[in-house]
Amino acid sequence: MNRFGSQLQWQFVLLQKNSIITISFVVTLMYGLVLYFLRDIGSLDKLLVALVLNDPSVIGYFFIALAIYIEMKHQILQAIFVTPFNLHHLFLSKVISVSLIGMVCSLGLAFSVKGFDFNIAWYAIGSLSICILSSLLGLYMLTFSNEFLKFAMTSIPVFLAFVNLPLLQHLGVFEMGVVKYIFPIQGSLDLIDYSVSGTAINFGFAIASIVLFIPLFYWLAYRRFLRKIVHQ
Repeated sequence: MNRFGSQLQWQFVLLQKNSIITISFVVTLMYGLVLYFLRDIGSLDKLLVALVLNDPSVIGYFFIALAIYIEMKHQILQAIFVTPFNLHHLFLSKVISVSLIGMVCSLGLAFSVKGFDFNIAWYAIGSLSICILSSLLGLYMLTFSNEFLKFAMTSIPVFLAFVNLPLLQHLGVFEMGVVKYIFPIQGSLDLIDYSVSGTAINFGFAIASIVLFIPLFYWLAYRRFLRKIVHQ
């Protein structure tokens, strides 16, 4: 546990050195200021949910990949791979550090609109789950490209399907019926919607979705990362 704690602390240091924490907070601050000045024009719950889906998921998906590419460029990962390290510790510390940053940013967005008038606990669980799933998907997808620009280009359709199809369904652009429940972030989206709007949801499904998809994404990303990055 001490080794994992040290690894987690080191990941925060790396994220700060690479300016990823600063960029995340600056972007969230910009969104938050817009929401704050618009808060009196009417209900912003739909807009808040849309930003919460996109801001933390971008932090999780793209920023964890950016961090990996930077470390590969500077030979940091290659140096780690030749030491007796625990890949699970490395993997989990990267996912958790980026996801916690995304969750904090998403809470900042909610506070800018709702103050304390929302269910903070369920909101935090929903946004953290989205960040974790996005991070794991990012770790999986980065194994198909050797540089960040190629990763970003090839990731566009995947990311749009992962985040924006459930979002468009939520905004009422189209109706997918029960098909929406196959999307990995639907349970997290339901928790966030309930937290800010009080929308009736199926808590059993929401929790089961999170409990099912996070280990599945972890297993897929871990195996792919081990084969294509560590043992390349």
